[in-house]
This record gives sequence, C-alpha cells and structure tokens, in this order.
Amino acid sequence: MQTTPNVDASITAQFPPQVVATLIDLFGTDLQQWRFIVDLFSETMEQDLANLENALRGGDDAQIVEAAHRIVGSARMLGHQQIGDAARSIERTAQSVGPYPERAADMQTALARLRTLADEFRQRASSCRWPASSVTG
Repeated sequence: MQTTPNVDASITAQFPPQVVATLIDLFGTDLQQWRFIVDLFSETMEQDLANLENALRGGDDAQIVEAAHRIVGSARMLGHQQIGDAARSIERTAQSVGPYPERAADMQTALARLRTLADEFRQRASSCRWPASSVTG
C-alpha cells in the first residue's frame, strides 16, 4: 500500500489510489475538505442514480444520457475511474441504435454494477475515522 505523508493511512486505504491522488491535488492533506467532497459526491451520486433509474424506467434515451453523463463527470472529477466507466457504459448504450428493450437489459446490468460501486464507495467513506470538524453548522 502506498503511504501518503501526513494523511491517516486508514483513510487513504478506503479509496482508490486515483481518488486519493485527486484529493491530495485539490486539498493537500486537509481531511476536513476531503470529507466534505467525499460526502458531497456520495449525496450527489444518490440523487443522480435516482434520476438515472427514473430515466431508465421512462425509456427516454436523452434523459438516460443526461443522467449518466452527470455521474461520469462527477466520478471523473473525483478520480473514481470505475464509477465513471460504469456510467459511461450506460451513456454509450443509450446513445446506440437498436430496440430499446434489448438496450435496456444491458443498461440495467450496468446500473446494477454502478449501484454496487456507489454503495461500496459510500460505505468505505462512512467507515473512515475522519478527524473531528472544527467548523460548526
């Protein structure tokens, strides 16, 4: 395991190396900022997944593409390649040609993978021993 100077290894071990690298690039070793962004990503991901699930139920390719693309962007900005790739798979399938029922089955499979990755990320983030916040509110 790669060690990161001045960052608790029990926290860095919970995230993919690229996420850790992105957080360090953005915030250095400020774990309060890390937690804020990780929590924001998790909360946003929940809403984006709900929007994606609704779009899939509605069968509207344009809404599916939009919802999946939001997840792709958020994941890639955080450096979470697997989540970004899973959402990108759904986006590409929605943009492809073919009967919707066949594409929908592929998108549902990719959505299950995406949901698993998002849940794993959230669980790992919530298991971190984050430092106590000195900010109230």
